[in-house]
Amino acid sequence: MKYRYETFGGIIASDAPPFLAFVDRQYMREQGLADSPLWSGSEEIGVLCAPTEVHLSVTNRCPSGCAHCYMSAGEADEAELSTDAFKEALGALAELGVFHVAMGGGEALAREDLFELAAYAREVGLVPNLTTSGHLMTPEVAERMTVFGQVNVSMDAVDGEPGYRAPSHFGKADAALTMLLSAGVPTGINCVVGRRSFDALPKLFEYCGSKGVNELELLRLKPAGRGGPTYSEEKTTHEQNKRLAPLLETLGNKWQVVAKIDCSFVPMLAYHRPDKEVLYRLATFGCEAGNVLLGGRSNGQISGCSFLDGTCVSVFELKEAWHASEELKRLRGFAATMAEPCASCHYLDICKGGCHAVSAYVTGDISAPDPDCPFVVEFGESAPKAAGPT
Repeated sequence: MKYRYETFGGIIASDAPPFLAFVDRQYMREQGLADSPLWSGSEEIGVLCAPTEVHLSVTNRCPSGCAHCYMSAGEADEAELSTDAFKEALGALAELGVFHVAMGGGEALAREDLFELAAYAREVGLVPNLTTSGHLMTPEVAERMTVFGQVNVSMDAVDGEPGYRAPSHFGKADAALTMLLSAGVPTGINCVVGRRSFDALPKLFEYCGSKGVNELELLRLKPAGRGGPTYSEEKTTHEQNKRLAPLLETLGNKWQVVAKIDCSFVPMLAYHRPDKEVLYRLATFGCEAGNVLLGGRSNGQISGCSFLDGTCVSVFELKEAWHASEELKRLRGFAATMAEPCASCHYLDICKGGCHAVSAYVTGDISAPDPDCPFVVEFGESAPKAAGPT
């Protein structure tokens, strides 16, 4: 069992079975661990000692050219980290106390040293996970994927259903899933959910149930990269956002599929007024950019998450910048400065005002309430309208 001290107690992690849990001080003591100097003050969960997970683009190279790609992937980033520099970055994250690194791209398999980097992550105590399009998968590559804790293949819709990728993508992704599952790799699907793919979800759940993947991760379409210019036409509608949570519950139960939502969908979950204590216990939170989570480009530049602009901090400066960076402090402070209706919302401490990548793109203000949150939409509809000219 791996662990890390925090002011509230600590974080413990396991590979078998895989889990990450925030626990109180008493639980840490019950594991035979000594008291920490961090325990002298409040037990509230605030700024962590380090992120628990960092999403690292190992390369921006990608052959797919998807129109909605949040990384605008295609060509390699300038100053893409070398093998040795990337290992140095992984070592720095491990020293900081990070638990997981989610490797992606671009297309991560376009990087020739991917498995060397994943093995090194294991060597220094990090659990590497992977997201891939599956286009470069072969049976031999699939056999090597056991180095990863989890591998997710991108798929927005089953064959013939409307999605965001080329028509040829489904066959390649389906073949990749077959190879990974045959190799005994823990395998799931990442699905981008937008207006056109929403009604394809029932058939995708059915496919997941029959295929035998271990999870379906639902990612809200973001206005980042090539997805920005078409966001207003492609984002989920207000009615779809309201229907999302009950639909996922129904489909998950019907097909016995473990469905997860990314943090940007938490406002849509909160709209149905779930029990907050249950959300806390399940560690279901909205925007945790710059605290629980960080993003990183293949040149080492750090961002609050993969969908936000980069900061002035590089991965090699993160140890010193974690508590000192004004950019990171601002990302952590959204909940304290939110305008209505977020300021009075029962779920503010969980949701943090929704997706701030969406807020920044749509409103020009990264600290504004998520404009697509159902609560925010209905608040705007009920607000008194200014009188027109007389």
